Amino acid sequence: MRSEEFELSGMTLDKMKAAAQTKMKQDVWEWINGGTETELTLQRNRAALERIVLKLRVLHGLEKVSTSVTVLGKALKTPVIVAPFAHVGSVHPEAEMALAKGAEKAGAMMFLGQVSTCSAKRVVEAAGTPIVWNAEPLRDRKALIAAMNEAEQSGCCAVGVCVDDYAGVKVKERLKPLRNKSFTANELKELRSATSLPFVVKGIIDIEDALMAADACADAIVVSNHGGRVLDGCQASIEVLSDIVKAVGSGVEILIDGGFRRGTDVLKALALGARGVLVGRPICWGLAAAGAQGVARVLEMITDELQRAMLLANVPSASTVPRDCVIVG
Repeated sequence: MRSEEFELSGMTLDKMKAAAQTKMKQDVWEWINGGTETELTLQRNRAALERIVLKLRVLHGLEKVSTSVTVLGKALKTPVIVAPFAHVGSVHPEAEMALAKGAEKAGAMMFLGQVSTCSAKRVVEAAGTPIVWNAEPLRDRKALIAAMNEAEQSGCCAVGVCVDDYAGVKVKERLKPLRNKSFTANELKELRSATSLPFVVKGIIDIEDALMAADACADAIVVSNHGGRVLDGCQASIEVLSDIVKAVGSGVEILIDGGFRRGTDVLKALALGARGVLVGRPICWGLAAAGAQGVARVLEMITDELQRAMLLANVPSASTVPRDCVIVG
């Protein structure tokens, strides 16, 4: 075993984060880890998760649990999913290729953002893990559909669009403007009809928006406030999760992102109705620290924590987590 792998095996997430910071330029580090304006949304994502507590249940005789789930028809070893992140080439030279290889090693799904250093075809060919292609809401809708169709032909298992990314991403007062445009309900339906693959709508934290996405025949919704990088002072993703699950019903798979750091966080989301949890910043820390091996280590670390939490909460399977294993404060 190489010394790097040995060191990674004993790394905590905090140590991974510290190692990543030493390998990134300061402006890149701040951009990846920051939130918009006063960063209230960024902070609220974590605070809301911390207000939810798990029930410790020990008199059950449970000896083994399963973290396996099925998301968008794909069997996965873990409900922890690699979130889409733009410009990861500034984090590590292997960028999305390393993300895909790390996800494959951990048995995880990966979301691939449209702003990528390499084509969807190359990423799909680099690893055998399910890849969900995630578009930006381009103002040129024909170009968006063409790009989506290209991703479909490249072998992605699903395609979708990040609907909240039209006013630009902002970290503190640094705005990265984008030539995007928000969707109407009809435009979302047109986009959905342009593909035969499962269709994912990411960036929903409002019930009415969720119902419109469901009406457009979305197969999955990612409950997300863009990691606190679009609207300052809005609700945390986890705060609206159970209401959105209840509103759209069982016909739409619900995923979530926003502040997830530990396996216990993931268990809380599964208990409130999520099928899977997208993780962004910690994955970038792993990528910066050790490439594909670092990505795999972060995914495996969070999954190991989830497994232990399930055992201590009397939850045999990640695919059927009971609501009563959490208390929402």
